[in-house]
Amino acid sequence: MSFIAENIRRRPLLLPAVIMAVFMNVYFLVFTEEGVASYISGKATVRHIDYRSDGSSEIILVTQDGKRLLYKVDELTEYDIGDSVFVEGTVKIPDKPTNPGEFDYSEYLRRKGIYGLLYPDEVLLTGKGPGIIRIASYIGRFFYQVRMRTLAMFDDTDRAYASALYMGDTSLLDDDMRRAFRISDCSHLLAVSGTHFAGFLLIVSEILKKPGVKRKVAVPVFVLFCLMTGSFTGWSESVTRAFVISVMSFMSRDYISAMSLASIMLFVKDPYCVLSPGFQMSFAVSLSIRILGGRIKTLLLRIRLPATLSDILTPVFASMVGMMPFWSRTSYYLSFVHIFTQIISSFIVTLSCIFFIPSVITGLPFVCSFLFKILDRIIALCSSVALSCWSSEGLSPYFVYSLMAFTVVCLMPYSVIRKVLLIPSVTAVMIFGGFTAASYITAPEVRIVFIDVGQGDSCLIMSRGRSILIDGGVEDEGRYSVAPVLDYYGIDKVDFAIASHMDEDHIGGLDYLESQERIGTFLTCFDLHKGDVIYMTDVIRLDCLWPCTVTDGGNEDSVVLRFEYEEVSVLFTGDIGFESEEQLINEGAILDSDILKVGHHGSSYSTCSEFIECVSPQTAVISVARNSPYGHPAPSTVQRLEDYGCEIRMTALEGAIIYEFS
Repeated sequence: MSFIAENIRRRPLLLPAVIMAVFMNVYFLVFTEEGVASYISGKATVRHIDYRSDGSSEIILVTQDGKRLLYKVDELTEYDIGDSVFVEGTVKIPDKPTNPGEFDYSEYLRRKGIYGLLYPDEVLLTGKGPGIIRIASYIGRFFYQVRMRTLAMFDDTDRAYASALYMGDTSLLDDDMRRAFRISDCSHLLAVSGTHFAGFLLIVSEILKKPGVKRKVAVPVFVLFCLMTGSFTGWSESVTRAFVISVMSFMSRDYISAMSLASIMLFVKDPYCVLSPGFQMSFAVSLSIRILGGRIKTLLLRIRLPATLSDILTPVFASMVGMMPFWSRTSYYLSFVHIFTQIISSFIVTLSCIFFIPSVITGLPFVCSFLFKILDRIIALCSSVALSCWSSEGLSPYFVYSLMAFTVVCLMPYSVIRKVLLIPSVTAVMIFGGFTAASYITAPEVRIVFIDVGQGDSCLIMSRGRSILIDGGVEDEGRYSVAPVLDYYGIDKVDFAIASHMDEDHIGGLDYLESQERIGTFLTCFDLHKGDVIYMTDVIRLDCLWPCTVTDGGNEDSVVLRFEYEEVSVLFTGDIGFESEEQLINEGAILDSDILKVGHHGSSYSTCSEFIECVSPQTAVISVARNSPYGHPAPSTVQRLEDYGCEIRMTALEGAIIYEFS
């Protein structure tokens, strides 16, 4: 208790910062509620404006009843902070993720205090805000123009990197670049933080610390440069934190007090920032480096690592400990490749930040461009092997928290507290680690995932490190639904991808995955015919029952596959209709299966009663969109399945439908 009291006495900002964080998290858990789609008509106030490098703007509006709405426009907005507007339009709530590995955008917005997305029919300016408040908008637009002029120095690819690394704006990065940074554990480099500030201000800091420069001159000059850097980079949460800590560090102030001040400033600016994962991760990592870094360095030196290497590895290992609480919410990859990538990438980013200001002054960005190319290559190499490395995906939160507690206790200096906490932390790790190990040992032999791709088909079959993907929805679903599922299960490249036929809602997503080199062997209805067999393992096979001949690659040419593993069988029927079903029955094909993937999304022209009788399924799975524009599944088809007595499951109602077999 004396240790806590002493810290509160020496760091008076620490207690308010902790109370603030606890209060907001309790408020979020107890009082916040899910948004509900609605129509809005009334007054609102412009609360915040974010100018993006792609020329768009994101505006946060606050309605009269206190709801915060996100309004996205594809151009530089004319509104100022504090303006009053009349809004009429629809408020939509992003759907919850329906597939494993998908980003939960609705939860992300909720943690930012945003009720929903505004799709307006009309937005009218009714009054300008107070002049002193509008100054923030003028400053924001001025520095936005400065940023755009700066980015104009770079070509397209380099411009995306410059925007992300120097301004924390990822709007110019494509999805593939974002994914590469994410699975390389380098996403933190895309948010301007202390690493970037250290590079930006290194030259200024070294000049101002030279003998002969008076402190009363050095401090204001350094603060001015920090203010300009913060304004240029957009005053995000990580920028504000880096600004405060950089200034306090230059003034030789206590690091924890600096972090406390930064968090209070952010809270005053926007109380909901405390809830964002970015805020929590950045503060957790910074505290971990500061508190545990010394002990980690001592241990590294004790095992006779060179001092220079110890200095490099210390923040990497400390940041890993700080990231532990988030392992169960994110896919954190851990390997020597990732550690090496983080070290080299952080060094390159810092180096590029050092050269950035000279590049702007001279108009010659070739050094930064060269460093971008090196960074791009390193991230690409890491991402190419990332999914074969160990991932935290699926770990129990209890095991993660107990492992972190054990790690922190082990890093403590020898003391009574360490002696008291060591046995409980070891016990917790052993208990929860045992449950985790048991779940891995008893992992299913076969996993089948009917992926929710809206109005389309896609099914992933996995066993013993092998995988087969049948259909992939339209191209966007391949990008935003199927690819995240593959990432979630650690599949960099499926062994076989089969397009049941050539319709866009089946082959489009596969074409996208093929363009990303995520398919081993790509087969279509023109490659597979009746009698062909695909062996997944020695005991798992898919028999091709149809087509006999292919005409145009349409619905009736769909590949019909029967999967069999021990006592379990699944029939995949593509989009075949009554005609093909009748021929399959007449030819005496072995159709009997436990699970039927219903043909053509439950169309009224597929899945006849005779076909259902021959398949005799226990379960019928229908891959279909919510509010299907084609009226799928047809009531008549559902009725036939119900009359037979099988269970009916739909992706429109459940999202991804997963079966596991031991």
